[in-house]
Amino acid sequence: MSEGKAQRKPISPSPAITGAILAGGVSRRLGRDKATLPLGGVPLARRVAAALAAVVPDCWLITNHPRRHLALGLPLITDLKPGQGPLGGLEAALFYARTPWVLAVAVDNPFVAPALLAALAARAAVTRRAAVVYRSPRGLEPFPGLYAVRLLPRLQKFLRQERRPQRFLTACRALVLGMEETALLDPTGRSFFNLNTPEELEQAQAWLAAGGGA
Repeated sequence: MSEGKAQRKPISPSPAITGAILAGGVSRRLGRDKATLPLGGVPLARRVAAALAAVVPDCWLITNHPRRHLALGLPLITDLKPGQGPLGGLEAALFYARTPWVLAVAVDNPFVAPALLAALAARAAVTRRAAVVYRSPRGLEPFPGLYAVRLLPRLQKFLRQERRPQRFLTACRALVLGMEETALLDPTGRSFFNLNTPEELEQAQAWLAAGGGA
């Protein structure tokens, strides 16, 4: 679906958008806390926050382990109801936001491209849809994604029966930016790389060592 071409030039941080880093998971496969995990000497949460900083003036870490994450120096928000997965983190962000929009990124997306985030933020001023996301070769990508605060009641109703983010995107008729546009904004496709396992950590470290990571 399309509503005109995305803005590809850097934009100033939008006061209408709050940034949210979703870090409420238990990280069973990795066996280590993701938010504080250093990659190239920088914790994953700080890497994502740096990418968001050019796009939004405020950025929260949505976590169910606030004491563990105090040292990151980011404002902390906890899930309203833990155990609901990434959509539970989004629910908390929409509930607490004092802006019309939330730009949500998963903490395990260490290579998210600022240009890709900026293009999402630019849609806030022009779209009538309540959610804007990307499509990659692996399908719909809920995060990073732009979500209107007005979605909160619908999301809370959805969470009573379902927790899969892709199903929610379909239910709320999200605007989906196609793979061609996604590739222009992030030719490497690494914005959607999720660091979930020790093997993926090794891959991320290899990219950094080769100069291919942010």
